Amino acid sequence: MSRRTGLLILAILLFAPVAKAAPPWADLLAQVGLTPDTAQLDRNRWTGGGAYRLNSFQRLWDDWRLLDGETISTGRELLLGADNFGGLLLAMAPKVDVALEPPQPLPAPKPNPREALLRSLRHLCALGGKPLDAQALAALKTSAANVPAPVALAAALILDAVPDAIAARDKAFAKFGKPVTLAPLVDRVRDLAVAGGIDDDLLRLMDTVDQKALLSGCISLAEATDVAGMLLAKPLTDHFSFSCDTPYGKVVLNGAADDNYPAANYLLIIDSGGNDKYHDGVATASPAFPVSICIDCAGNDTYDSPTPAFGTATFGYAFLLDMAGNDTYHAPTASLGCGLMGVGMLLDRAGDDTYDVRTLGEGAGFFGLGALSDLSGNDKYRCYMCAQGYGAPRGCGALVDRTGDDSYDANDTDIVNPSPQTAQHNVSLAQGAGFGRRAHPGDGHSLGGGWGILADGAGNDHYKCGVFGQGVAYWYSVGMLIDFGGDDTYDGVWYVQGAAAHYAVASMCDLGGSDHYSASIAQSQGHGHDYSIGWLHDDDRPADHDIFEGPGSKLGEGHYNGLGFFWHHGGKAEYRNSAACFGGTTETRPESPCLGLFADEDSESKFPAGVIAKPHSTWVQAPDKAPPLAKGVGCSR
Repeated sequence: MSRRTGLLILAILLFAPVAKAAPPWADLLAQVGLTPDTAQLDRNRWTGGGAYRLNSFQRLWDDWRLLDGETISTGRELLLGADNFGGLLLAMAPKVDVALEPPQPLPAPKPNPREALLRSLRHLCALGGKPLDAQALAALKTSAANVPAPVALAAALILDAVPDAIAARDKAFAKFGKPVTLAPLVDRVRDLAVAGGIDDDLLRLMDTVDQKALLSGCISLAEATDVAGMLLAKPLTDHFSFSCDTPYGKVVLNGAADDNYPAANYLLIIDSGGNDKYHDGVATASPAFPVSICIDCAGNDTYDSPTPAFGTATFGYAFLLDMAGNDTYHAPTASLGCGLMGVGMLLDRAGDDTYDVRTLGEGAGFFGLGALSDLSGNDKYRCYMCAQGYGAPRGCGALVDRTGDDSYDANDTDIVNPSPQTAQHNVSLAQGAGFGRRAHPGDGHSLGGGWGILADGAGNDHYKCGVFGQGVAYWYSVGMLIDFGGDDTYDGVWYVQGAAAHYAVASMCDLGGSDHYSASIAQSQGHGHDYSIGWLHDDDRPADHDIFEGPGSKLGEGHYNGLGFFWHHGGKAEYRNSAACFGGTTETRPESPCLGLFADEDSESKFPAGVIAKPHSTWVQAPDKAPPLAKGVGCSR
């Protein structure tokens, strides 16, 4: 499939009408004497989100009517911006309450690209306190003579953007201290992003970081990398090799050979072709080396590192662009599009690719932005936990895949992180998962969570996870999974498929295809628990046929003052959940609504025998001795 054809198909999917009928909620709420205005959560219940609670989260928590539109528009913006780093930045930054200005136009191209490359390197070395002497300059000039003009120009554009990016990074952390003071915190920041470990240094760091300065600082760098990618779009078959050590890392420009990149601190790699092997330090930003860029133009490449790598940034900026080939990516943690108090992004344009990270990656963010974007191919994404669109406090993590029959697997076979809900399954926190730090008794350091988003444009996809996944959120966070088309399969266990717990907002939207949803235990498929909002919306064409299965506590349930919504519109549906809620509530407190709403808008849908749900009917469910605002309502029409 050509890129142009792929974009045309994507545009048709993204802008096709969705949910032609008006949402049914007002009619259902009227059955129990409520309106959408009176069926909101109690806005005075803000007791534990802490200082880092996001306004973007609060807006949705305050009014669930915004959630469906916000989910769909978020998916569209990410998919449309997925082919460049600047587009991803502009789509993601507002989720962490930062409005970025579009980048300024880059300077006009230099008349002599090789001389421009040498000037850029000379400036960087002088800026870092290690100026190049005449002998070194002469050697670089000789080596640069063999570098093709597009490669030299692309490198010069990126290197010219590096000083401003470093200055912005330093400004963002200036109140905390010099960059050297950040180095001892790298592992602790990673731990906080996953497990919530906290100490006084981390608290002071979060209090003092200037997040707007941090994110704004890489706009020009992202633009330069995007333009460099366009300059390198035409295949190059030249064989050449160029390298230069700078105070900010190694610069390497290579041609069409099969190259091997050993462990090193790389500022910039441009490789024009060949089946290459990449290791530690590639597209890896750190306190000492705050910028790291890699562009690979062609070939079936292997990215394999025992340490964080490949579009990962802790206190800096890292971009990895792979333009073609069937590639394999593997790193253990904090990798493959991970931004921890920084911006880390991986963009793969084409090929059948495999991505493998254990924890924290494939689109993960904490006090920053992390994205993995894949434009085409039948891809495999594998992880254990905190990945595939994961947002920790004041972070946004996004996994964006435009087209292809893809597999998303959060390993639930090898039990390495047993869930408190069921020790037979892993905690996943994956596939569109928002997560916050819920303070332990006496701790006092509650951290509202971030945004975790998975957006898939087209293809017959398979999603698999354990507990907490597939559009899930916990503790003042937002989790979203948006799939715009294809016959998809969703397999999960508990708190999956549009489920939220403890003051959170979760949404799952599938907008076309004959889909199969399975949640094997409980509290899923449009489930809100403890002042949370859980949402599942499946919108189909007439010929589509969906299946929903699993035991109870699903299909539109509110629990303990939560709001649960399930909406199936168009096409046929088959429900195999004999004990499911179909719009119900369980335990609750009297001071705020607890609602479960179920709507199936197709007269041919099939329900199990013996349940309250029937075609062409409306029903009301309320537990015995329930408070007046605890209601479950459903309809099939």
